[in-house]
Amino acid sequence: MKNSSLESIFNTYRDKVFGFFISSLGNRELAGDLTQDLFYMLCKNEEKLDEIRDINNYIFWKAQRMVIDHLRRAAHQKDYREKLIEAWKKDNLGIFQQKPEIEQQIQNEHYHHLFEQLVHDLTPQQKLIVTLSKKDGLSNDRIAHKLGLSPNTVKNHLHQALKILRSQLNSNMHYIILILLVEML
Repeated sequence: MKNSSLESIFNTYRDKVFGFFISSLGNRELAGDLTQDLFYMLCKNEEKLDEIRDINNYIFWKAQRMVIDHLRRAAHQKDYREKLIEAWKKDNLGIFQQKPEIEQQIQNEHYHHLFEQLVHDLTPQQKLIVTLSKKDGLSNDRIAHKLGLSPNTVKNHLHQALKILRSQLNSNMHYIILILLVEML
């Protein structure tokens, strides 16, 4: 690939990638560092870029992987994780407080639809247990009591259901779930 092509890729994607990192992590400095890292990686592997069929998907797949890797590292470093969450909340607090009611309703309906799609292939018992556990927030003991099952049976159904759900998730869904988890903190 010629330097002009690499320059063209940089000019086309730098603002989009930077914006993606800001929206994902809520930290401009970190977004700048990750953007720089991503384009440095592209420069190092410039000869392989010709083999990529869809550079747009490739760049955003790489960016998503970088966000996920960053969040995983942060999860293992308590002080850093707390600092990242505080910075993210501070930068994004107004966004969540000022969301119009209709937008919140649309978002809730979207996540409800997404949840329904994910649990569609589960058995009725697994669907019920996952809904009670993950959507309603009940403990395994409370679910067992409510359904007249043993806690071990609930645990086994939940384990099997989550195993199925994990296998259905693609890399984009992992990213969405990570962002939702961060939003809930």
